[in-house]
Amino acid sequence: QECSFSFDLWSLCAPRCGITPIRQWDRTLTQMRNLRRNKAQRPLRTLTLLVWQAVIYWIWAERNARLHSNNFKSADSLFSTIDRQIRNKIQTLR
Repeated sequence: QECSFSFDLWSLCAPRCGITPIRQWDRTLTQMRNLRRNKAQRPLRTLTLLVWQAVIYWIWAERNARLHSNNFKSADSLFSTIDRQIRNKIQTLR
């Protein structure tokens, strides 16, 4: 089953990591598993996995907010939240 909201959010985030978003979950999992593991690509791989994890978390949080609190945010709004969260995380890694 596909979720256009999830794909819209991933489509905003993935290009920032040099990833082409894929609509199918199983193909996205394969894409994440196949990220390069060499030392030169480690920072980009780490960034991509952090972003992917943040997207999954915020989709889950948005689902709960919609279901339990009747609060709705747009994909653009969540993208801004994720962008800020990742920027803050990067600052702590330096």
